[in-house]
Amino acid sequence: MHSPIDLHSHSNCSDGCLSPDRLVARAVDCGVAMLALTDHDTTDGLPAAQQAASDHGLCLVPGVELSVNWGKQPLHIVGLGFDAASPAIQDAIDRNTAEREERAGRIARRLEKAGIPESLAGAQGEAGEGAPGRMHFARYLVNTGVVARHQDAFRRYLGRGKPAAVASHWIDLETGVAAIRAAGGVAVFAHPLRYGMTRTRCREAVAAFAADGGEAIEVVGGTDGPNDRSAAMALARRQGLLASLGSDFHDPEFPWRDLGWLKPLPQEAAPVWDRLDPAIAEHARAVLA
Repeated sequence: MHSPIDLHSHSNCSDGCLSPDRLVARAVDCGVAMLALTDHDTTDGLPAAQQAASDHGLCLVPGVELSVNWGKQPLHIVGLGFDAASPAIQDAIDRNTAEREERAGRIARRLEKAGIPESLAGAQGEAGEGAPGRMHFARYLVNTGVVARHQDAFRRYLGRGKPAAVASHWIDLETGVAAIRAAGGVAVFAHPLRYGMTRTRCREAVAAFAADGGEAIEVVGGTDGPNDRSAAMALARRQGLLASLGSDFHDPEFPWRDLGWLKPLPQEAAPVWDRLDPAIAEHARAVLA
């Protein structure tokens, strides 16, 4: 299936592989007419993406993916259609960037104990000017031959319960949602079924998100299983949330999560773009007609 709308993607300003302009060009090649750039805890790629979108005639939705904690549970909240210059959103980003930098040091020390030296410098080299995240460490481990694939890096070293797994002290859920709303955006609960929570715990997390002012949830994702769309739609109905969709694209080498490679929203879903700028909503309806 293919969708001309993709509201979750990453560039190399966070842990994606493509520059913002190349990401936009790939989106156009994939038949995407409306794209949100939602880098992890940064909006640095938005100006270049907007220029490329203007050049290619693509509608770019300003986005970000904020890391948050709900109790001890890390979650991701996508913000769409906000003012990137808002002090509220930039304060949330700054706080998470400081935590990301500290976490990188903790990961590197764990990898050093596991017999893998120089990982902080290696991950920083992968991240460029940004704060290194786990994917940058995974790429370093692949590039130095420690593991063969990125998935192996998480299974052996970086995933939950593994030698280099560390707790993350992100902003809390309420703060993240409030920052997005204060910036004029819509908060979206990202990929609700990919946190390893039980279904009961997931429902509780989504309920907390809605109580904090969250307005939408990703009903369709790039790596959905056979029943994931219906399960996510049930969460949306339970809390009266709008529905979003996004591939969570990072890397052209992962073709199962390419831009626009998405099922359509269920017919009964109220789409998130109806809550965005009227020009964006009109464009979405036009490309889907």
